[in-house]
Amino acid sequence: MKNTIKLILGLMLLIALSPTKAQDALWQLDFDSEVEWNSITESGILLVGTKDFTLHGIDSRDGNILWSSEAFEQAKKMKGSDGKKVEPKYAFENFLRVLSDDEFPEVSDYVELKFSDGVFKQYAIINIQTGEEVISPKIAEMPITKVPLVGEMATFNYDGTGYISDLRMVIISTSYIDYMQKGKPMITITKMVDLLSQKIIWVNEEIAVNGFPALLDDGDIVLPGTTQIAKLNPKTGAVKWKYNTSEKNQTFESFDLSLDFSNGYFFEKKNNSGSLSALDMKSGKKLWEQELKLKVVPTMSAMSDGVVVIDDKWFTMYDLKNGSMKWEVKKIDGYVVDLGDKGILATSKDKQLLLLNRKDGSVIWDQKIKGINIDQIAATGVMYTDIKGRLGYIQYDGELIWDKKGMLEVPSLRYKPVLTKEIMLIEGDLFEVDLLTGDYKVLHKGLSKKFEGDDASPTGVELVAGGYLFMDDNNMVMLEPDGSVRFDKYWEAPGLSLAAKIALRAAQASVMAMGAASQMKSAQVSAYSRYGSNDYYSKMYAQQAQDLYNAAGMVGAEAKKKFSASVSKGDIRMILTRVGEGGQGKSSGLVKIDRRTGDELGTLLLGDKEPLYDYDQVSGQVFFKSDKKQIISYSF
Repeated sequence: MKNTIKLILGLMLLIALSPTKAQDALWQLDFDSEVEWNSITESGILLVGTKDFTLHGIDSRDGNILWSSEAFEQAKKMKGSDGKKVEPKYAFENFLRVLSDDEFPEVSDYVELKFSDGVFKQYAIINIQTGEEVISPKIAEMPITKVPLVGEMATFNYDGTGYISDLRMVIISTSYIDYMQKGKPMITITKMVDLLSQKIIWVNEEIAVNGFPALLDDGDIVLPGTTQIAKLNPKTGAVKWKYNTSEKNQTFESFDLSLDFSNGYFFEKKNNSGSLSALDMKSGKKLWEQELKLKVVPTMSAMSDGVVVIDDKWFTMYDLKNGSMKWEVKKIDGYVVDLGDKGILATSKDKQLLLLNRKDGSVIWDQKIKGINIDQIAATGVMYTDIKGRLGYIQYDGELIWDKKGMLEVPSLRYKPVLTKEIMLIEGDLFEVDLLTGDYKVLHKGLSKKFEGDDASPTGVELVAGGYLFMDDNNMVMLEPDGSVRFDKYWEAPGLSLAAKIALRAAQASVMAMGAASQMKSAQVSAYSRYGSNDYYSKMYAQQAQDLYNAAGMVGAEAKKKFSASVSKGDIRMILTRVGEGGQGKSSGLVKIDRRTGDELGTLLLGDKEPLYDYDQVSGQVFFKSDKKQIISYSF
């Protein structure tokens, strides 16, 4: 819950290393509406989102408002799965993405705005230096259509429109029936726009995208559509090949690529049944087609030597070369993993794990495990969780090796420093798991006992300066790789001041919002999963939502006596503690700590204020939300 509240507060820190202590404000900025969200960008622009859904761009050097954009205005209409309108803070955190590129720093001058609730949708690229909306369906002159309850808008396919980072381009696509024209023709338009120049590179009126493009090894892209799938040169728009559904008014229901991207598999409805086809992704030539007599749309999973099709009764393997059915088995309906020569791993009915012979589908071994869920594939076997959430390990020969040593209880914290190793905090003890051998050991017994404060326990861990740094809001414990202690430090949280009371109330409301978000996520997973509300992740998010609602009640009822707001960035960690003289509220402030050594580098007095802040690593400034409508910048 501490970690949840920390996330809710949205503290994103970028800090300079200079050990200073300064209280003089560099500038102060007052807004007409309450500040809900803020983020400092690599280009030195401080983005601020206010309660009226306005996005502002601030020059971090002098506090001048460079621009204010109403691009988020339509987000007011957005509704969650509960039918209620989304909150401004949630909208800014989830509908806005700051772009970045290690090779082209100028990419960080842009943000991508994208949201939809099934009725209304919006997409735009905004230049954060000027606030100008530089790319959008409207600017790209996509066709204007009338949308019920919304009005006129430039039409675009939501899932087929977005920024392609590997190309530094934005694709905008649409397909719709024009009922205003004679014959009601299908209109398809796709445009590719260069991000940095905002120039339209090419236009194609034959291809439309309904799913996000797949970039192939040869540099071309595959554009999946409803009735057509095509391969294009992304720089010129030249169509290499296109593949259409066999009959008019048919649609592609599912699509998958082979592991090496050489072949594509498509399932399309035909009359009361359907067909499975394989395509050579280089030439676009249909390799084969297999009619399937099915009552439901199946799921597909590409294997190295064919494709597995799973319907409501059968688990069927079709041959890669000619599409002939190699074999089929019943009662397999869960996860499928290609283990190469070892076979095909699959789960069934949430209670069975099987390894199948890839040549004939015979069962090599099977284990009955209630609530089985594959956690990860390791070098010598599979790590899984059971109905209680416990971790187990089964070797590729089917032996449950942790049954002898004891299954690991539900970890409260997990971290993988390298691909071959994972550390887990379980019931206060730190375990190390060797993913090559499947063995585990206790690395540090009683780690949680080193954390001071009420109900203190590690909530985060990172690899810093060759050691494991465990943290909560007021503790830092650094362990060597062998489990010995390098240092452990504690900074007492300030007592319950006016700021804490305000923040506790805000936390209660925010936890409720997070609960609604989890509930929304559960509904989304349920909608797209063939298991519906019985999907593992759907149930997980639903439980998470309930837990958050319960936690909101606890926050309001208990009114905890300590308040914390601490976050890390780079080699620096900021911790809220007592840094000044006077009462509990007046003495509250931030201490800047070198995470490599635990040494203090400086302090900043905040006083009786809600500790919401952000940092700029270039200028060394802290941007502090000192009031609901006010941001003050300090040099720190």
